Amino acid sequence: MIVGLAAGWAAVIRLLGPFAITVGGVRLSSSDVRRPVVVAAVAAFLYVVMSGVRAVGRDIAAVRARLTRYRAAVALSLVVLTAGLANNTWSAGGPDSYAYVSQADLLLQHRLTVPVSLAPRAPWPDALTTFTPFGYRALPREPAIAPATGPGLPLLMAGFKFAFGHPAGFLVVPLTGSVLVWSTFLLGARLHSSIVGLAAAVLVATSPTFLMMFKSPMSDVPAAVFWTLATYAALGRTTRAAIAAGAAASMAILIRPNLVPLAAVLFVWLALRGSATAADARGRPIGLGSRGGGWLPSIAFAAAMLPACVAITAINARLFGSPLSSGYGEVNQLFSLSYVPVTLARYATWFTETQTPLAFAGLILLIVAPRSIWPTSPLRSNARLAAAMATTTWALYTVYQPFGAWWFLRFLLPSWPALSIGTVVLVFWMFERFRFGHHVAGAVVIGLAIYGVVVTSQRGVFPADEGERRYATVATFVRRLTEPQAMILSSIHAGPTRYYAGRATMRFDLLDPGWLDRAAAWLQQQGRHPYVLVEDWEMPMFTARFTGNRLADLGASPVLAYRAYNTSGTVYLFDLLRREGPTVAPPPIKDPRPRCPLPAAAPSL
Repeated sequence: MIVGLAAGWAAVIRLLGPFAITVGGVRLSSSDVRRPVVVAAVAAFLYVVMSGVRAVGRDIAAVRARLTRYRAAVALSLVVLTAGLANNTWSAGGPDSYAYVSQADLLLQHRLTVPVSLAPRAPWPDALTTFTPFGYRALPREPAIAPATGPGLPLLMAGFKFAFGHPAGFLVVPLTGSVLVWSTFLLGARLHSSIVGLAAAVLVATSPTFLMMFKSPMSDVPAAVFWTLATYAALGRTTRAAIAAGAAASMAILIRPNLVPLAAVLFVWLALRGSATAADARGRPIGLGSRGGGWLPSIAFAAAMLPACVAITAINARLFGSPLSSGYGEVNQLFSLSYVPVTLARYATWFTETQTPLAFAGLILLIVAPRSIWPTSPLRSNARLAAAMATTTWALYTVYQPFGAWWFLRFLLPSWPALSIGTVVLVFWMFERFRFGHHVAGAVVIGLAIYGVVVTSQRGVFPADEGERRYATVATFVRRLTEPQAMILSSIHAGPTRYYAGRATMRFDLLDPGWLDRAAAWLQQQGRHPYVLVEDWEMPMFTARFTGNRLADLGASPVLAYRAYNTSGTVYLFDLLRREGPTVAPPPIKDPRPRCPLPAAAPSL
């Protein structure tokens, strides 16, 4: 046991880097891989010397007998959970993560909007829009803003936060990451076999895209989890299973509303399966726990899934003026066939670079579903359902507006379980045809998993810096250096500054270029001391945008200059009412405390 624990500890540090985690007030940290390696080596040596070679062989055989695939999948899920907690951001940093975290707080306050009473009085054009941080949208019919993101993840976070306190909200995504690995095992076992399920779970757990997203409060992993659970439940043969599939799909729609066509895929598949077996039912009623076909499972699925569709359309109509208008904009603006050449090429390239092109061949294998792999018609139908869910996910995002970074593969995470299962089935099928056996095929899967971990390391998925926690650190300094009624002109820091500093913010990147001087003067008249919070890479854009304004050069002396630990850029806070003065330049904070900072009181606007 000591050997296994020490070796596992060393592997976690080597693959994921140094980490620190606090459990029950006790802080655990580790950064040196050599110590657990030494412990494992010494323990192994003493074990062999004291037990003898034959006893070691018997013990290894006993461990192999007890280590079932089910237990291995559980262990893998727990490792993923541990890694997610150890590398969790524990804070609202980027635009979407700020929107999800702050929306959870709004839900606990029984509201979805934030009034902006200052906007109707502000004299510059589109004033309400300038008070809208990333992840939010200005409302068309009232002086207020609302989160642009779906309510599903904030609902889960709000539930955890209500039950266990503020830090518990940040447990949701690592937990769903663990469940995604487990549900991939279950789906693979139901589609083919437990060995395929376990191997597919390993590929998901070592995917760079998954590892990028399972440690931040973002909706990609939770959406993938619930669509996987919905697919797994839909493969069941009872009406109760169809209800469970509908409930999981309902939660998935709340999390990521634009994936609602996946629910249509499940409904059509259930309906076709029901129509194919209805004749065998001979008109007999089908109860909740009964087996068989008929139309009741598809109807039960639709009934369980429908509440989410009603809720999303009602929210969109109430907030944004139309059931088809989301917080991200109008459907015809977000989706277009003209995007397909660019998005498909980018996604295929990124996927090939970070995963394996074998997955595309594995997807084709699921679609074709040869009799040599799936001998019965129901089994072939199951494989094609998984393929349909994956291809629909890709189709939905190839018509979505294009993005420029590889980690936008996160949108496609609901397809990962099916693609991983297809990859594993293909590998096992190929090596069985050439009579190499499962051991060689298993070695190939392990090689693919190692490749995923190597790519993860190369792409800096687990950086040894302050990460997104720096947004909260900067906000803490802003709170110390500014008045409660200050107005902070910012861009990417607008949301975190509102949340952790409790200061009102404006988006300078949305302010009319001719209004910087006049807006600062007006804010001063209103008793709102104007500051500018800007990253060094944003300063040239700020200066260029406001050319002709006296304040465009921001003055010679910033109030704050902070360079986060192991980060190249510097964040500056400028006071627009002063030209010269002292600058606070705190040293980099390697391990900020508390790891999960509490939000400040909401600012008045």
